[in-house]
Order: sequence, then C-alpha cells, then structure tokens
Amino acid sequence: MAKRRARKVFFPEPSLEHLKRLSDDTGLFEHAKFTTPLRKEGYTTDDNARALIVTTQYYALYDDLEVLRLLDRYLAFLLHAHNSDGTVKNLMDFDRSWVPDEPAHDALGRALWAFGTLLEKPPSPAHIHIAREHFDISAPLIEKQHLRGMAYSILGLAGYLKRFPDAGNMREYMREAADTLVARYEESSQTDWLWFEDVLTYDNAMLPCALFTAGISLGDKKYIEIAKKICDFVLASTFANGHFSFVGCQGWFPQGGPKVQFDQQPIEAAGTVLMLNAAYKATGDGKFLKLRQKAFGWFMGENDLGIPLYDETSKGCGDGLGAGGVSENEGAESTLSFLLGLLTIIENQ
Repeated sequence: MAKRRARKVFFPEPSLEHLKRLSDDTGLFEHAKFTTPLRKEGYTTDDNARALIVTTQYYALYDDLEVLRLLDRYLAFLLHAHNSDGTVKNLMDFDRSWVPDEPAHDALGRALWAFGTLLEKPPSPAHIHIAREHFDISAPLIEKQHLRGMAYSILGLAGYLKRFPDAGNMREYMREAADTLVARYEESSQTDWLWFEDVLTYDNAMLPCALFTAGISLGDKKYIEIAKKICDFVLASTFANGHFSFVGCQGWFPQGGPKVQFDQQPIEAAGTVLMLNAAYKATGDGKFLKLRQKAFGWFMGENDLGIPLYDETSKGCGDGLGAGGVSENEGAESTLSFLLGLLTIIENQ
C-alpha cells in the first residue's frame, strides 16, 4: 500500500526537525534551553516512548527512511530500559547511567502504548516480533499501575488487538484495566464532579480517551457511555469562550475550589485531541471533530493569550503557556505533544 505524501492542509506541515535536534545516538533529550538540548538533564523513557509513538505514526503516513532511523533509535532506548521482570527504568543521565531510586512514574504505560502502536503500524515484520515480545513480558503488570499508566496501557492494548484480534489474554487485560478505571470513577464521582479523583491534574483527557478506546475495541457500550459523561465534564472544565483553557499546573483544579489558569501544558492539548478523536470514533457525533480542531488550535494561538506555542522557525513547541506568555524553552514533551496532536488529525481526516 502506497504511503501518503506530505500535502498542504489547514494545519502546519508535520516536521520532525526539532525532534532530530533534540536527539543523539542514545535517544531523545528531555529538556532544552530555548531550542538547544540540555545534555546535563539527560533522557527519560517517558519521552522516548512518546517519540516512538510519533515516529511510528509519521512513518506510517510518509515514506521517510531518516525517520525510520529515528524510530529505531527510540525503540533501542525502550529495549534498554526494559527489565526482565517487565518493569522499566525511566531516568537516564547523559553518561548513559540509570538514575537510582527514581520517583514513581508512568513510563511502563507509555512504553506499552508505544509497543502497541508499533504492532498496529509496523515498518517491518521484525518490528512486530520485537514489540510483541516486550509487550507480552510487561502486560501482566498493567493492573498494578496508577490510573494514567493504566490508561496509556489500554491504548497500547488496542494496537495489540488490531494486530492480533484473537489474543484473548490481551482482551482480558484491557477489560480488567477498563473496569478498574470505571470502579475508581464510580467511587469518586458526584453529581457535579464526574471524575476519578478529587482534583483535576495533568493529562486528564487520556482517562476518558482510554475508556472510549476500550469500548471500541471490546464492543462494550458501557465504557463508551461512561466515557461520554467524563468527556463532557472535561470539556465543561476546559472549553469556554470559543477556545480551550486547560487546567494550570500551578495548583490544578481541586473539587470545590478554583481552577488554576496557568501554567497550561501542551500535553493537555494533545490528550484532548486524542480524547475527542476517540469520542468521534465511538459515537459518530460530528461536534467532537469541531472540538478536536479547537483543541489543536490551542497550539496555534486559540488560547487564553492568543499566542501560538508552535514555533514556525524551529518546528518545536514552547513548554507551556504562562501568565506572562509562552515559555521560550522547547523540550521533548511539548514538541512531541504538538506532533502527536497534528499527526492524529492528519491520519483521521
């Protein structure tokens, strides 16, 4: 099947130029000072997993062997981070040594999401073998993750089941994870607070996105109905006056308290694009497509300050939207969030 060539659309042409700038032979650097990589702050499995997702999506759309080399570099990082017991290490210093006693993280969930994406859209049969082997090792640990790690894992399981639809054990892992999310939602939600916890924090939209995805993969309307309620709550909390205003990280949005406006993070916009894309697939409601475009528009200046976070010169993305403007630093997470949102829209047009 012929790959699509890049073409002019309403959105910017996808470019991995800044991603290449942030990468070396080991993998993707976590942070940047302006557009220059900060080597002293090293690498994370979180970011290299996200980079594997983005490069896999990009390669599935466009024929670019240089991107395939990047993809394999990020995959090699994940394989090196993967422990024999299925867990993953997350923080690596510039000297390629792993940071001991690292804090809790969601890197396993993101790694499974990346492996699942590779299974769904493999550049070669060898990539299927590698991704399945490592996914199988870690899948029994899905139930032990925190909520967001579990949500990322569900997206990975969806990719796995598209490649291997008869994998009953993976179907069961997905149902168990979705049921855990539903149980947490039912324990915590109230009439005016349809959420899993008593505070809205980071990457919120990925939780209902995971339930939409589980509902589609398993053919279970229960998950879709619950996801729709949560999605509406997230939209009511973040969309007003014709644009998105995400929960700020300088205090979040506690139940019964004020929603903090700044700093808003690119990861929220990307997650919202994915949530709305899944909502449309699950319901067929065209309003979600219009909102999906608005969510991506946040990167382009449809936000509280009317300032783009996307840098047309570097092809990177500012690290956040603060009260004083856009962060001039363009690190890995922000640029990957921009690319993930853009590529999701392009491949679902």
